[in-house]
Amino acid sequence: MMSLELKEKGNHLFKAGDYDGAEKLFSQAIQKNSKEPSFFTNRAVTRLRLEKWAGAEDDSRVAIDLYGPKNAASLKSSLYLAQALLNLQRPQEAYDVAIDAYKASLAVKNPQTENLSRTVLRAKQKMWAARETARLREMNETLASVEHFIEADLNRGLTELYAKLDRGEVGHIGFVEDRKALQEEAAKNVHNVREAFRIASKGDIQERVVPDYLIDGITFEIMHDPVVTPSGHSFDRVAILNHLQQSDVDPITRIPMTGESIRPNYSLKAACEEFLDKNGWAVDW
Repeated sequence: MMSLELKEKGNHLFKAGDYDGAEKLFSQAIQKNSKEPSFFTNRAVTRLRLEKWAGAEDDSRVAIDLYGPKNAASLKSSLYLAQALLNLQRPQEAYDVAIDAYKASLAVKNPQTENLSRTVLRAKQKMWAARETARLREMNETLASVEHFIEADLNRGLTELYAKLDRGEVGHIGFVEDRKALQEEAAKNVHNVREAFRIASKGDIQERVVPDYLIDGITFEIMHDPVVTPSGHSFDRVAILNHLQQSDVDPITRIPMTGESIRPNYSLKAACEEFLDKNGWAVDW
């Protein structure tokens, strides 16, 4: 069977939800032709669905190299790479990949712009969450000890689960489900512990969160002077005007627009100002 036939059959299985079967066919296509980047891109997204993060990272990097970093076709692979890095708990790397791809997608009006925008925001939120964890633990040694214990317990559970997978005692689907259950239980325990410490400290120990609706979708900073586009999306005025100097389309919908079509979003501006008045730390978010 020719490599393109294998790819098409893999696409069919992917659409049908048979990700294991699709991965095998994409792998066979790659064995026949290891220079076709779309084979690696397709296997990368399949591995994301299978939660095989390291494999998805490897495939995405190969696809980007084969396409060439300046080829617009590589933007989808960059999206998959950023998503894999996020799930591998490497948010700074994910952010660097996603923000570069996002800027490139704006310049060429690529359909991946919105997905890349969401991925950049997720990466930035994870980076912030890591800093918040360090800050809270520095404030309270007891909290740090309890959270380290929860993490150690999670790591022991994951190590045992990976060993079962290697021994064939659990299948891949069961492995993914059990891993998710362990991670969700650990996250719940951390949340409960932090809530208990927040109550005991009368609010001194609490996580700081920036609401998504206050964040500009281009710069990914808190908005200072929000405006709304004809499509109903809000951006910081400076950010959207700078964008329109390079590309005359809405960054989300890609519908043609001009600077004259934006309007002030007074209610959102008031919300931004109120939040910043009470949360000065958010300026450096």
